[in-house]
Amino acid sequence: MKWLPCLRIGTIFLFLLSTALASLTIRAMNESRRWMTKSSSAMIGYALAERALQVDLLSLRAGILRNYDPVNRDLVSARKNLVALADGFETGSSRRLVTTLMRIGDRQELLVEEFKSSNALLQNSLTRFAVAGTAAEMAGDPLSARVLKLTLDTSPQTVREAERALRSMRPAQEGTPASQLLSHARLLVSVLPRIDGLLQALRNLRTESRIIALQRAVQTEAEERMARVRTLQLALAILLVMFVVSVSSLLMVQHVTGRDLRAQAANERLSAAIATPLIDTEPANFAARVQDATDRLALHVDARRLQLIIPEAPDSFHFSSPEANHDPDWLLKLVRAADIDSAWFKNHVIASRAESSRHPQLRQAMRAAGVDNLALLRVSEPCEVVIGFEPKSLGFVERRDNLAGITSAIIAIAHGARRELMQLERERLEKSLARVGRMEAIGTMASGVAHNFNNIIGAIRGFAELGQARTRSGSPARACFNEIFAAAGRASDLVDDILNFGKQGRAAKQPMDVLDVLKETVRLLSGATRSEGSFELKQSGPHPYPVLGASSELQQVFLNICNNAREASCGRTVTIAIDVAALGQGSSASIGLAAGRYVVVRVRDTGPGIPDSVRDRLFEPFFTTKAAGTGLGLSTASEIVQDHGGCIEAETLVGGGACFSIWLPEHDTRPEAPLLVEDGESPPSMLDRKRRRGPCWLRSPFKRVEPR
Repeated sequence: MKWLPCLRIGTIFLFLLSTALASLTIRAMNESRRWMTKSSSAMIGYALAERALQVDLLSLRAGILRNYDPVNRDLVSARKNLVALADGFETGSSRRLVTTLMRIGDRQELLVEEFKSSNALLQNSLTRFAVAGTAAEMAGDPLSARVLKLTLDTSPQTVREAERALRSMRPAQEGTPASQLLSHARLLVSVLPRIDGLLQALRNLRTESRIIALQRAVQTEAEERMARVRTLQLALAILLVMFVVSVSSLLMVQHVTGRDLRAQAANERLSAAIATPLIDTEPANFAARVQDATDRLALHVDARRLQLIIPEAPDSFHFSSPEANHDPDWLLKLVRAADIDSAWFKNHVIASRAESSRHPQLRQAMRAAGVDNLALLRVSEPCEVVIGFEPKSLGFVERRDNLAGITSAIIAIAHGARRELMQLERERLEKSLARVGRMEAIGTMASGVAHNFNNIIGAIRGFAELGQARTRSGSPARACFNEIFAAAGRASDLVDDILNFGKQGRAAKQPMDVLDVLKETVRLLSGATRSEGSFELKQSGPHPYPVLGASSELQQVFLNICNNAREASCGRTVTIAIDVAALGQGSSASIGLAAGRYVVVRVRDTGPGIPDSVRDRLFEPFFTTKAAGTGLGLSTASEIVQDHGGCIEAETLVGGGACFSIWLPEHDTRPEAPLLVEDGESPPSMLDRKRRRGPCWLRSPFKRVEPR
């Protein structure tokens, strides 16, 4: 996974970014909380100071309060709280509001100072006026009443009435109470309206409006701060979600990676367990080792049934696990159906009978085989191996790592099969080379002595003929000459057989019809025995029986075997039947041939059959049970048939008689196309390829045969 490092780096980056943003969010929340506490306290302090100032000023005006310290404290508190609010505000509108409030505060302080000065004169004059007013009242002057009314009502009308009262007063002598009364009365008439005007100016500053405006500013500032906090919290939440998703993805990837590594380890152990026993194994043990590998594969994939096929190994053609009563060709039928439907994807087929509507032939074959789920895999290098199994669930094989592991195990089997094929091919070549050497030795010997032997035998036969001519028929001498002449004939036949035996495999092979060779052979045999009824030729149909061979050599095979059958039948009819048979893997392994189509010629006699004592030596050179035989007839026939890629079966029939079956590979007369596969196309059917594959040699347990 190339993106796994990027995911790890991204997870670390999200963690660091989330940590930084969480710290920033917490800091912003704490700062907002502290600011709210400080601003709320300052706001409350400012409101209390402003309202207390109004109360204290009224108390001073009414004369209830005689001390100006509370007023000073109110002014200082209001200023201090405004400064605290100004330091905490961040928005421009809030700062401008605080600046405006500070200017109003400056104006308010000036008015308060002026009020304090005027109020001091007022309170002093009121005190004096009260003392002087008592004396005047005793004198019957109404000025005190007018001034007293003025202290309660400083409207212009009241002020004019008080001024008229002052003008109506008689001038008083300096230093007298009446003079003091008039002086304080004039002061009160001038101060009282001014003080009330100052109070009215202070009221015009709209303390409550300022407090409300400041509260709104604080609320707006708090909302903006909370909006920023919420933005940070939202960003933090998004980052945390991304971080959780990233961590979850990383954990899932790690889990999948761990699972893949465990699967890879299991696959490697499986490949090692399969490949190790196949290294340097003997040919006799190879089939058992492959069967053990098949069992291991079936256990690994948890298959209900599994079959493995090595098309190039005819004697060990298929391996099944578990060994059950299934059709031995079920895998071949499924492979053929997959080829017909082009169901192969690369080197495998994964199908379910319930979901294989696109592949009708494969679905029908699965139904016939009783397979619900199917997995087919094949490799072509280094040796062709095909495996098919019915998994309990398709989920296992649909994973690429498991599929790769099974393919790796199959390749290990293919390597083992390749080594065995090469080993056995070497053994076959060594045997073939030895046979060729033997044939060359016999041919060299025969060629060297044949001329001299024929001269000697010719002389013996000539003198025997002279002796026969000069003796009387029926005499003992004539009988001796007859025996000498017959023995010389047998010696001449032996020389001819030795020459022919040494020349095997040298004739050129070409396509031919075996039926034509058989018909000519029957004519020759019938003419030689002067009995048309002693040989009966049967054929399975009017179609041709094509093989690739040498007609002269095959005719010699048929002549040798048919002559033996004629002699064993003692004049009774010898049946020669020709047919075409298809060998499956089981039947082909039993006779040592590759699966495919063969032309079979069966020669049946009515003699005593083949004794068990001579069955194993039947095809040995120079072995014979006849006194006049050379022992080279069946050996020569076996060598010729093997050279043609076939074999000879000999068996004793039930009820008497023997049957010799000559198996020859059927020649495909159709033009062979190159095995090229384009992208997206299915490879050719394995069965079709096997028809074009050369056969195995008789008695060879495991042979590699190259295709033509």
